[in-house]
Amino acid sequence: MPPLDPELQYALEMFSRFFDLIHQPLAIINRDGEYVYYNQESADLDGYTVEQALGHHMLDVYPKMKESQSTMLHSLKQGVEYIGHYQVYYNAKGQAVDYQHTTAPLYARNGEMVGVIEIGRNMSSVRRLQEQVVELNQLLYSNQAENTHDIITENPAMLALIDKAKRLAVNDIPVVIVGETGTGKELFARLIHRCSKRVNKPFIALNCGALPSTLIESTLFGTVKGAFTGAENSQGYLELADGGTLFLDELNAMPIEMQSKLLRFLQDKSFWKLGGNHELHSNVRIVAAMNESPTQLIKHNRMRADLFYRLGVGMLALPPLSTRPEDILLLSRYFIDKYRDDVEHDIQGISENACGILLKRAWPGNVRMLENTIVRSMIMQEHDGPLENIAYDEECPELFPENAAPITEEQPMSARTFECDGDLVSQVAYFEQQLITKALNQANSNVAEAAKRLGISRTTLHYKIKKYAIRLGVLATHA
Repeated sequence: MPPLDPELQYALEMFSRFFDLIHQPLAIINRDGEYVYYNQESADLDGYTVEQALGHHMLDVYPKMKESQSTMLHSLKQGVEYIGHYQVYYNAKGQAVDYQHTTAPLYARNGEMVGVIEIGRNMSSVRRLQEQVVELNQLLYSNQAENTHDIITENPAMLALIDKAKRLAVNDIPVVIVGETGTGKELFARLIHRCSKRVNKPFIALNCGALPSTLIESTLFGTVKGAFTGAENSQGYLELADGGTLFLDELNAMPIEMQSKLLRFLQDKSFWKLGGNHELHSNVRIVAAMNESPTQLIKHNRMRADLFYRLGVGMLALPPLSTRPEDILLLSRYFIDKYRDDVEHDIQGISENACGILLKRAWPGNVRMLENTIVRSMIMQEHDGPLENIAYDEECPELFPENAAPITEEQPMSARTFECDGDLVSQVAYFEQQLITKALNQANSNVAEAAKRLGISRTTLHYKIKKYAIRLGVLATHA
């Protein structure tokens, strides 16, 4: 192998140990297209050994690959970057690998390109899970006996929303449901389905935030065998939900290019499978939910205005639990009855002291957070009788600040919100703030759980929460 560029050699000596600890497939080629770094994760993915790759040209390592098919070689020749690029290839063992990666050229201080770096992850397990979900949906919704999903409330605003949802249901129009995480958006979606003429047809839910953007399209529209390497014939959710209701949760997480394709479907109820050669139709009703303000999403170009206006013919804005104090004790008693048989002691009712504690909390995670807290409290109680103590995560007492303000849709995410435009530092800070807020909401403000989701230590997460002035008791709907 010819000598490396001195700057590339220095960078490898400095960072190779760190690269070894990332535990994700990572490879670097020099300006001649030869591997100068190739970790064990890359070897495991490709079915090679590290020794078989290091010092060899990419096309020698992958003899069946054409130069035009390699993103690393294309980046080396053209200087282009690939961010979140998705491809399927067969490794040396003949196994299909779903691969998502980011590729970027490396430049010396004089501006000369000295190589290319690529880091990725194996998405094959995600693909298999997606296919299993589709199969399970087919089995689940072939049974028309759907359980009821009652909405427990005494709040006048919620009761009015239930009546409105029932009126929207019988008119067979698309509906948008806006509300914070844990406020019951899917319950309202199921209510609309149950009160509609489509009640005897499938209700299928797709969480747009739970799938990588590269898989949303195939999940929604389905695929035809040969559409891409490893693709098989599969039904998409539009096809599975034909005649029924498709609930698109966290629509705000759907990439903007996918929003365009969804809009085209809404215009004439027709779509094409990936790799398909003919048009298909689906008589499906779309109910979408989002946990961010539509106005802000459109303002920041994260939501197509025309898609929102087409979907938002009917709209429901769900209030947070903090504005429904009469529901806190009602729901708490409901959860005690629901889980009574699952805990060791016979717990009935709530003590006066526990009621006072429950009513003081801000409940940033809303009903879902309340449910988890009640279940934890029941488990921790060591005797029969009414629930006496409210057990929350002792490692995170800041989870329930005593004087937290009520959550409202217009409340800013934090006292220090970074904008998504501007220089690189500002954009990275904005993106990091969004990821942290989303993880905290998904973990119901449990810092330890959010740290696990983000793959960082609790100490680091506490530092970043302080850095971005994120108030755990007042997490906004941006996640």
